[in-house]
Amino acid sequence: MDRPRTGDTLGGAPPGGASRPRVSHGGLSQGGLSHSGDERSLGSFASLRGRHLLDRLTPFEQWRRPHAEQGVWGYHQQTLSHPFTPRARTRDEFGDEGSGVNLLTQDYLALSSHPAVHEAITAALRDHGPHSGGSPAAAGDTPLAEELCGQLAELTGMRHVVLFPTGWAAGFGAVNALARRFDHIVVDELVHACVHEGVAAGRSTRITRTPHLDHGAVHRALRRIRAEDAANGILVITESLFSMNSDTPDLAALQRTCHEYDAVLLVDQAHDIGVLGPGGRGQAAGQGMHGRLDVVVGSMSKAFATNGGYLATNSSSVAAYVRYFASTHMFSSALTPLQTAGALAAARIMRSDEGQRLRDELLRNAGVLRRELARTASGPAPYTVLGVPSPIVPVEIDSLAVGRAAMGVARRDGVLLHLVEFPVVPRGRARYRLQLSSAHRPEDLALAARVIREAVASARADTTTRPEDSPVKRR
Repeated sequence: MDRPRTGDTLGGAPPGGASRPRVSHGGLSQGGLSHSGDERSLGSFASLRGRHLLDRLTPFEQWRRPHAEQGVWGYHQQTLSHPFTPRARTRDEFGDEGSGVNLLTQDYLALSSHPAVHEAITAALRDHGPHSGGSPAAAGDTPLAEELCGQLAELTGMRHVVLFPTGWAAGFGAVNALARRFDHIVVDELVHACVHEGVAAGRSTRITRTPHLDHGAVHRALRRIRAEDAANGILVITESLFSMNSDTPDLAALQRTCHEYDAVLLVDQAHDIGVLGPGGRGQAAGQGMHGRLDVVVGSMSKAFATNGGYLATNSSSVAAYVRYFASTHMFSSALTPLQTAGALAAARIMRSDEGQRLRDELLRNAGVLRRELARTASGPAPYTVLGVPSPIVPVEIDSLAVGRAAMGVARRDGVLLHLVEFPVVPRGRARYRLQLSSAHRPEDLALAARVIREAVASARADTTTRPEDSPVKRR
């Protein structure tokens, strides 16, 4: 699978509030929407060339804007209602509003609306103010940070925790601190962009990207590396729940293999901690590896109802080193007291009986959506549902044109979802990463599944019968 290269930038959108051009159903305005044969995506514009750094970005906007005008561009919409509700309202750059079943939320346990979380944040505002005031290295933390580290230590099974301002910063900072240019990195090709960026920033040329969940490939890579280099370090990187596939590696087997070759295993558990596994302790606990992995990182932007990230380890030396040599910890402002308090309250709920009830409701909803998506009136489903039950339900579509068109139809018919394209998925394909919370109602999810199924089937039929040189049908 193609991945973005370091330094790639996707360019900016025009200022909000611009009026949507009037376009008749019989044709398109100047520079209109791509033809069905145009397989370009965001990734196609990641490495534009040209003498002038700013002028060379124009082709991207000439390609992007017609998609936005036609309502088949799902990025950078504003959320008008509470962002983490089962039903939501959004507005695009032209002021066009949409509303319906919210499959965009990352608030897996619906804790952003929990009274205890709100009360903790209000108390933190009163006692500590809204701002951290500095880096964690320069007195940016409050006693709340120490309490949060204690809760995260219980959830991860690790004795030492380092906090970061975001989950992205945690993933980048872990690689940034642990691996140097003379070290080797073996990384699953589908790990999060923060890891790929961290790998690139380390300037190592000794990088092996292995096929997704291919343990044999990892073993062969480690055996080859150690046969050639017995002096330098090896960092192996994976995730406990991959967000684009909703699947999980054999963590126990990976950890054994890493120890066999004196390699260190780093696991990103952003999407499963607090949500899956016994007591919400993640897939590691489900595999008997709670507290037994070398290093884990995670994000608070999913189940913890706020922003923030962490690194956890059983080694005090590793934790101390990361505090000083992970640039995104040392040189970033600390989590605000409000974020820290919110995450702390959320962690306490996760570890309670109420947390277990919320996890049960979330997995019930995952089962409902998966079952309803698989239900078809006749013939095969017009998409493929990937992975295992989790807060994420990935729907893979083998045509980017179909995926774009169906997204616009679904939004019109009351379902809010996000389309993912190259470079996150292979060229020419599309994927909906449907995200669930414990607060979703089963009847809403059944409705969403029907709308998505009909939208994709209709878009596929329309794309198949449309002449190659005709424009994509408007909403």
